[in-house]
Amino acid sequence: MIDIEKAKQELINHVKEQKIENEKVNKKLEHILRVANISKKIATELNLTPEQIELAELIGLLHDIGRFEQYKMTDTTKFNHGQAGVEILKKDNYLRKYIEEEKYDNVILTAVYEHNRYALSPNLTKEQELFCKIIKDADKVDLIYEGAEIYWQKQEDIAAIENGKLSSKMLEDFYQHKLADIRNKVSKADEIVRFISYVFDINFSYSRKIIKESGNVNKMIERFDYKREETKEEMEKIKKIIKEELKKGNENWAKNY
Repeated sequence: MIDIEKAKQELINHVKEQKIENEKVNKKLEHILRVANISKKIATELNLTPEQIELAELIGLLHDIGRFEQYKMTDTTKFNHGQAGVEILKKDNYLRKYIEEEKYDNVILTAVYEHNRYALSPNLTKEQELFCKIIKDADKVDLIYEGAEIYWQKQEDIAAIENGKLSSKMLEDFYQHKLADIRNKVSKADEIVRFISYVFDINFSYSRKIIKESGNVNKMIERFDYKREETKEEMEKIKKIIKEELKKGNENWAKNY
């Protein structure tokens, strides 16, 4: 079995040892702990074994460990925090600080690497795919929460969103029920579209249920007083589409695992 409390303490110690002077550090640690808990809930809802549930929670704890390396850098243009996380966990066999057994190493490292990719790599094993989908769901569920409650608090960000024009390409992705490609962003307002489009990349019914019951999509949209009439109209369309999307269920994919 995995000692989750010990793993949490090791992660906290790891962050403290970095001595990073960045306001994002504590928020990221809070995000990680929430994602670990959501991962645990999803795995429980999927009727996985107790050990698998602990594994899902551990992956949640480790998924963003690469972010702390990123916060020490000035130029992060080409930085991939999923890949960096794998490198950190492999270095000097650091993963053993979190789990004594080696049998899940491949699953853990694969899930950390894959969690922030636009689409999963082909040819994953059934086990790898299961845990990758759990962490991707848990991460997006919490990012939608952060969009509703935490992100965009500075006045300049609020003004940029409220006065921003939406990208036609990102809206096109959204209306095709696809994860909106952030590379097509033209304004700060597009970040709202990106966050809400996470709903289209959700794998499990329970994850949808969390998002629906939280009301965080509407909260995110309604935080802002959009000045452009066309942006206001698009946001209303988006609300209606997501309302219908969240009514959908996903088959209990893990039953086939």
